[in-house]
Amino acid sequence: MNRANQPDFLQASALKLVFFGGKGGVGKSTCALTAALKLARQQPQQRFLLVSTDPAHSLRHILADLALPENLLVRELDAAASLHDFKAKYDALLQEIANRGTFLDAEDIHGLMDAAMPGMDELAAYFELADWLQQDQYQRIIVDTAPTGHTLRLLEMPTLIHRWLSALDTLLAKHRYMRRRFAGNHQRDHLDQFLLDMNQQLQAMQQVITDKQRCRFVLVMQAERMSVEESLDLLKALQTLQIAVAEIVVNPLQAENHCEACIAERNRQIIALQEALKRIPSLSFWSLPLLVAEPRGELLLDFWQQAQRLSMSKLTIKTGHQRLSSQVINPQPLPSQDLRLLIFAGKGGVGKTTMACATALQLQHQYPDLRLLLFSTDPAHSLSDCLKLKLQALPTQVMGDLDGQEVNAEAEFDSVRRNFRQELAEFLQQALPQIDISFDREVMEHLLDLAPPGLDEIIALTLIIEHIDQGRYDMIIVDAAPSGHLLRLLEMPALIRDWLRLFFALLLKYRQVLRLPNLSARLVALSRGLKKLHSLLQNPQQTRLYAVTIATELAVEKTIEMLDSLQNLGIDCHALLINQLTAVNQCRFCQARVAREALALKTGLGLFTELPQIKIFRQTDPAGISMLTALGEAMFLSQK
Repeated sequence: MNRANQPDFLQASALKLVFFGGKGGVGKSTCALTAALKLARQQPQQRFLLVSTDPAHSLRHILADLALPENLLVRELDAAASLHDFKAKYDALLQEIANRGTFLDAEDIHGLMDAAMPGMDELAAYFELADWLQQDQYQRIIVDTAPTGHTLRLLEMPTLIHRWLSALDTLLAKHRYMRRRFAGNHQRDHLDQFLLDMNQQLQAMQQVITDKQRCRFVLVMQAERMSVEESLDLLKALQTLQIAVAEIVVNPLQAENHCEACIAERNRQIIALQEALKRIPSLSFWSLPLLVAEPRGELLLDFWQQAQRLSMSKLTIKTGHQRLSSQVINPQPLPSQDLRLLIFAGKGGVGKTTMACATALQLQHQYPDLRLLLFSTDPAHSLSDCLKLKLQALPTQVMGDLDGQEVNAEAEFDSVRRNFRQELAEFLQQALPQIDISFDREVMEHLLDLAPPGLDEIIALTLIIEHIDQGRYDMIIVDAAPSGHLLRLLEMPALIRDWLRLFFALLLKYRQVLRLPNLSARLVALSRGLKKLHSLLQNPQQTRLYAVTIATELAVEKTIEMLDSLQNLGIDCHALLINQLTAVNQCRFCQARVAREALALKTGLGLFTELPQIKIFRQTDPAGISMLTALGEAMFLSQK
């Protein structure tokens, strides 16, 4: 490929850090891996590092038996291992900080910090990236990120780390003051230096991430409307974080041919791309072709040879061709109206949101007396885009007695934090108006900053229980986060319960000094909500989970891993929804895809033959009330 005809991120330059990110299922891992391979082969004298921060890793699967160049190292970050290493390195210092002066004793503070650690996998990953950059052993670090919501958590990590460091610094403030006041010692000690070094490392990392000469975020998206909308939202968030984006990779783009199905698919893609180019004309768009075979092993080496620069003039729609309607094999009975919770789970990009919306609309049609709620737990919400309606953080009417809600987890936790600080201030003003306890007050104000990351999402998730308990809804249909994020979220309640137990013990221990009835009541409600949620998830009479997948080797493999993990958590799957299948026709390209899809399903899902399998074929843009209603009618047998 001529250097002028390849994306900037594939060229030798001052770039030190390149993130590949976007909606789940768009091919981020493949793009990141093939970019790293190409750079390593182009510059054999330089060293490169490829890192995956996705909880559901796929780099090793994509590589297959392909041997890596000697100058390319691949790391799939293990959150638990990263956290273990982080604690081993810093635990003694953290314990020593906990021993420094406040009315809370060392056991209290260290217990809270220790309980918070299991949720801090992004923190450990962030510091690992910072270490690699600081060591400067690699010409470039390429990062394969998790789906959008999880990625934004990683990139927003400086805010959490700053809050965490501030909480730790507050624990040292009183001791520092006493040392200066009574010993005349104004020198930093080793703990002051530890926090200073971590803060400097944080600042150095931020300087790289916000330097457009050294850092780049490559946005990968599919040529479909919902992927475009999520990509535009991600782009706005990256701009707010001052992270440079210069290029967008469209993966994959349907080739032009004379097949009616292929033409319908390409027309749908071009409409979405025209909208994207119109709204962000300043960025460079590069397309990759849809391949018959999944790009794995040796096929990865020539991956970028087929990249083409996109422009509006190249995007033409063929007219006079029919739309693809909903086609479903093996529709199943509609879920019972006695259920309380329906969950749609799967790898990113397989169509969970579409399936959840279509099912909710069919439920509303068949059970018009039921009060239904479509609820999104994905940090990168898609319900609004799928329904073509603007939903809010509070329940918003979709139609009839069906509402939709895209909850803002961070805002929910911020509300808890604000109420806590207000209650603390009022208590201290009433109880201890004549006593200066400024240092202890700061420590108390920062107590919630030592809560585990993920507490915000758990608080949001327990809104499901609140809705049911208060009789607002008879059934809640959940559009879950991508599988890696979902599994972590389902594992979080046990970790949060440990932290809550310690927090309650602390409030009880200091009940004569620290009276916070409102916070106590809020945390008691959260604890009860967690127990009820756990019980509801494991009750097959009230909860039903549908696993959504597509017929690719990678998606099927991730589906199997998800089902095994869910089973270990005591959550059974009711049925498999196999989405985006290719219909048999005379097109050689479609025939090859049909054969590949059949092989992926036979090889992978043979382990789950006892599960009902609903097969949904490709259709034209299944979005909006009308199209989703038609899909729901095709997926489920009528109850009337």
